[in-house]
Amino acid sequence: MAKPTFDEQLAAEYSGLFASLVIRPERRDEVQRIADRILRPANRSRYEAVEAETSVPWFVVAIIHNLEADMAFSAHLHNGDPLTARTVNVPAGRPKKAPTSGGRYDWVESAVDALAYDGLDSWKPWTVPGIAYALERYNGFGYRNRFPFVKSPYLWGFSNVYTRGKFIRDRVFSPDAVSQQCGGMTLLSALMDEDEVARRLGFAPPPESDDVAKPTPFLPADGSVLEFPDNPPAFPGKYLMEEVGDKVSVTRLQKRLAEMGASPGAPSGTFDTPTKYAVQLFQARSVDLDGLPLEIDGIVGPKTWGALFGPLSIASEWVKPRIAIKKAERTLASAVLDVASDQIGVREIPPNSNRGPQVEAFLGSVGLGRGNPWCMAFVYWCFAEAARDLGVANRVPRSGHVRTAWKETCARTSGVRVVTGREARVDPSLVTPGMVFFLGLSGSTGHAGIVADNINGSLVTIEGNTNQDGVRDGGGVFRRVGRKVTDGVVLGFAAFG
Repeated sequence: MAKPTFDEQLAAEYSGLFASLVIRPERRDEVQRIADRILRPANRSRYEAVEAETSVPWFVVAIIHNLEADMAFSAHLHNGDPLTARTVNVPAGRPKKAPTSGGRYDWVESAVDALAYDGLDSWKPWTVPGIAYALERYNGFGYRNRFPFVKSPYLWGFSNVYTRGKFIRDRVFSPDAVSQQCGGMTLLSALMDEDEVARRLGFAPPPESDDVAKPTPFLPADGSVLEFPDNPPAFPGKYLMEEVGDKVSVTRLQKRLAEMGASPGAPSGTFDTPTKYAVQLFQARSVDLDGLPLEIDGIVGPKTWGALFGPLSIASEWVKPRIAIKKAERTLASAVLDVASDQIGVREIPPNSNRGPQVEAFLGSVGLGRGNPWCMAFVYWCFAEAARDLGVANRVPRSGHVRTAWKETCARTSGVRVVTGREARVDPSLVTPGMVFFLGLSGSTGHAGIVADNINGSLVTIEGNTNQDGVRDGGGVFRRVGRKVTDGVVLGFAAFG
């Protein structure tokens, strides 16, 4: 299909969408973390080096880098393929010229080739609508040409502009899939807090706003409409479930269920079996604040509470721990996330071999040789690197076996904070960034990784020996979204520091 022409009408569309853009509240911390990483001096200097060669603004280079390679400097800007060879995926065979050193392409050199290949080195204007057009052209106009009712998640993911609908693979579109990637224009809105970015785009950063699109209220069976209360009770910070929940919160829940046409009977303040069934009935009839179906599990987490009481009832701050954490622990957690983030994009060489230079470095850190599963070794290596940089002890057990590491972690009496799977299911706010998660899978197998964020009980994680679908014994290091604190296979979580 022909590429849309960048004319006044299209520019006005982009400008209007950007002016109305609000980062979804549950994604704000994640978007800000990406922006902060871009602005680190070492990273920004690389983007500025590419700008010097191409005239593409450094912050646009950074946005594309996040979209295509999850900000891994070990990957081609073209499509995220490893720098150890020419690209394999579309566009394949880039860069055309041979690498300049050691059989590995220089990241800046490859990035310059990627932008020139797509014609961005000669593109103008670099205004807000010009950037939106350039990004959409870089990714392709499949959404606009074939599914115009979906605003491309490549641009608008994590904002109120995009809700659902996604190409799950080449030429295969799912109307129900939801992108788990921060869109380029959404990230640009966060980067505009940087004065230079706002100045170069010709206006000051937009004022911060808490406005979100208000979802359609629940429709009771009798056809009446109940609006959300103006001053709703806040989510209590702990999941409510059968035989779990304080009397005040459960009473509020029972009264609201009755108002919504799913009465559990007279309010008792006890989360009993009738209350569980009433919650399941409500969940079956309702959607969350993003318009997605609720899980029909009879458990009241922030998504179900928000569907009952509205967006004002579930401020994202509930996920913060309510216990004191030592400053050193927070510092180690931050350092570990920095180290782990820099490894995103590492892949096994050859694929599915548990081998490759960096994979073998992970394995070697726990005394294992090539060919072994390495998810726990990746965790240990990340903590060892962070602890060495900070001059503190690495208290993660030196083991490549997940269940052994979990057992040894639970046996430690100092410097470790353990949250069992049961404790996390009762109070998901105990799980904080920088913790290690341990999964118990079939037989004696397991899987482990690092928690990057906890968004109302849904985890953002950085994992080794996995893939985008989250399998164990996968082929690389990935940032994943989708694991839940309440997953039954969770052995527990641990903060080391």
